[in-house]
Amino acid sequence: MSAHVDVLIVGAGLSGIGFASRLKRETPGKTFAILESRGTVGGTWDLFRYPGVRSDSDMYTLGYSFRPWAGAKAIADGDAIRDYIEATIADEGLSPQIRLNTRVVSADWSSDTALWTVTAVRTSEGEYRHGDPGPGTAEAVTYTCSFLSVCSGYYRYDEGFTPAIDGADTFTGSIVHPQHWPADLDYEGKQVVIIGSGATAVTLVPSMAKAAAKVTMLQRSPTYIAPVPSRDHLADRLRGKLPAQLAYDVVRVKNILFSMFTYQLSRRRPETMKAILRKSAVAKLPQGFAVDTHLAPSYQPWDQRVCAIPNGDLYRAISAGTADIVTDRISRITPDGIDLVSGGSIPAEVIVTATGLNLLVIGGMALTVDGDPVDVGKTLTYKGMMLDGVPNFALTIGYTNASWTLKADLVAGYVCRLLKHLDRRGLHWVVPAAPADVANGELSTLIDLKAGYIFRGADQLPRQGAGSPWRLHQNYFRDFALLRAGRLTDRVRFGRRGQRVRASGGAQLVRRDPLALPGTGYVDVAGTRLRYRKTGSGDPVLVLHGIGQSLEDWNGQHERLSARHAVYSVDLPGFAYSERLSGPATLAKLADVLPAFLDAVGVHEPLPVMGNSLGGAVAMKLAAEHRDRVSALVLANSAGFGKEVALVLRLLAVGPPAALLLRPAPVASRRTVQSIFYDKALVTDARVDHAFALSQRASHRQTLLDVARDLGTIFGVRAGWRRALLGALAQSETPTLVVWGDHDHILPFSHLEAAVAALPHAESYTFSKTGHMPQIERPDEFAAVVEDFLSRVPAGRQAAAI
Repeated sequence: MSAHVDVLIVGAGLSGIGFASRLKRETPGKTFAILESRGTVGGTWDLFRYPGVRSDSDMYTLGYSFRPWAGAKAIADGDAIRDYIEATIADEGLSPQIRLNTRVVSADWSSDTALWTVTAVRTSEGEYRHGDPGPGTAEAVTYTCSFLSVCSGYYRYDEGFTPAIDGADTFTGSIVHPQHWPADLDYEGKQVVIIGSGATAVTLVPSMAKAAAKVTMLQRSPTYIAPVPSRDHLADRLRGKLPAQLAYDVVRVKNILFSMFTYQLSRRRPETMKAILRKSAVAKLPQGFAVDTHLAPSYQPWDQRVCAIPNGDLYRAISAGTADIVTDRISRITPDGIDLVSGGSIPAEVIVTATGLNLLVIGGMALTVDGDPVDVGKTLTYKGMMLDGVPNFALTIGYTNASWTLKADLVAGYVCRLLKHLDRRGLHWVVPAAPADVANGELSTLIDLKAGYIFRGADQLPRQGAGSPWRLHQNYFRDFALLRAGRLTDRVRFGRRGQRVRASGGAQLVRRDPLALPGTGYVDVAGTRLRYRKTGSGDPVLVLHGIGQSLEDWNGQHERLSARHAVYSVDLPGFAYSERLSGPATLAKLADVLPAFLDAVGVHEPLPVMGNSLGGAVAMKLAAEHRDRVSALVLANSAGFGKEVALVLRLLAVGPPAALLLRPAPVASRRTVQSIFYDKALVTDARVDHAFALSQRASHRQTLLDVARDLGTIFGVRAGWRRALLGALAQSETPTLVVWGDHDHILPFSHLEAAVAALPHAESYTFSKTGHMPQIERPDEFAAVVEDFLSRVPAGRQAAAI
């Protein structure tokens, strides 16, 4: 079976139905179809059926701009939202265009026809699960369309995220995930434990507490919670006094302004928002409730989404004694409850794993453009809704700091404007075209939210640039101006049938990939996203790069040491592709984050730490401040042993020269790489390109500047921190190896003699005809020296653990 429509919409949830309604209203001559993989419409609001499921945004902004919300509650339950969507379908006459049980698996663009060919499979026998047989074994249907709009959200419907917990198979009660709630689950009069602290958990607790004997919300760490009224008092006053649409618009604007105000207050005055939320909790919770333990997260408000509780229902349940919050880590699940790391336990007959979502961008479909595959996770977004190099394509990703539908409505309106523009000018396609400095500059994930499900699936999400139109603002009024009134011709190319979308020699669809190296990933460390790499197995070792560098400096040692060790490298916070910590970067901050990083990657025992240049100073600081985490030190051309340092690093302490030196330029990047190596054959185009790519990242430049000023002046490396650090290390018994290249132009070879004098217990080694990075310039020799050293200090690990 095959069919053609002008516009194909993927997803019949809140976004897809809203898109179709606007399309029908604004471009009445266009044909369209809506493909939905499930057997019913409603998307999220049909899938989730757990007790109390509701919106966490008010319906005056979550609802469609063209359809006033008539319900009494501003925070509506799932059934009411589903009814709202179904009523919209009926009133807008969309039913004939909806194709249920039809899941898109691929979409292929052809410039010859200026059409997408979309392949889907029938899912009539039940819910389609990601990974089920594709069109080769299932009934396939094919559509062609001029424009493809994906409104399928960004998470998997077939399964939520459930972490592996020891002992789960021994539990004698029921373990359920909210995403697939059993209709016949009986929890009346039972002990219930809900694992999690997000929006789903805070919704479930008061709802289940009405029937359960006791509901305990077990959280590893707190989240911010804000009581909100379940009804909108202005809407109640205006109802019947103004025309329904006018009253709806007034309340909608008021709520948009209020949500933007609270978000901006949270970001600009986080301590004020924390105080407001704490005061509200203290007022509504029983006297003596440990607010600062259970309701005071380590991150700032809106680093993760703030959870709304209508009329403070969670706090009321706690006050009534039917619910409680426990902040602890799980040791294991037992047959009749949960044992905690602290030594306590919680009895349970029902366990609910409200532990989050799994990402699935654009429904998991595969995209190609003229036969070239598109890796969505490596592609730049345009105006938060199109993809660089992908023609006639839009995806709807709503706001994370406001109602999802606000952004969805702007996207739908923009696509309608774009379609009319194409028709007026006789054009057939439009494609965003990012300039090289944007495509190869500082990129981040499209959703800038430090939530677990975002970290777990960050490699799937499209990228965004540093500025408009390549960045999602998370600001409704800025996006309104950009999408409703902004130019349609900004940073895009137009063409007609037969013209190639990708011009010869044009930019490639796939950009620089921070996760291209085997074993590379991201980990959340106290709200900061760090890029790291792990290879090999065996006793762990940690390797640290220098100032202005990245974990790639240790690629050669990953290859050589992995035969006997689990080798971990990390982009220190703010450098390369790791996020910055709050405030200026300092040596102390870089070192202090490492114990939490090691915990996050599962390394809890003392381990050898190797550092080059700044990485050596960080390693020494870690050993001095956290002796129980370091069993041995290997310091390669390390900072900290002398005042002398390259002029370029000293000039970073001076304002105007620093700004000039940090300006990204390929010539400057080549000079930097040349200064590192004695053997100029190592100054390859690949290394220069990598250095230039890092220099284009604003956070990388700022971190380099912060650290240079923290550690040095125009006259050289500061003496104060060096003396304090070396004094602390001299008193320790940490086995230490100091190595140096004898032709180092960054930190001179004379520093090796100073290191031996400062650390009399340390061993030393010299690499002949070698510059600043012996681990790269003499990789085999370096690995052999390190292995020999480590083989002779097995007791160091044991001593560090005492």
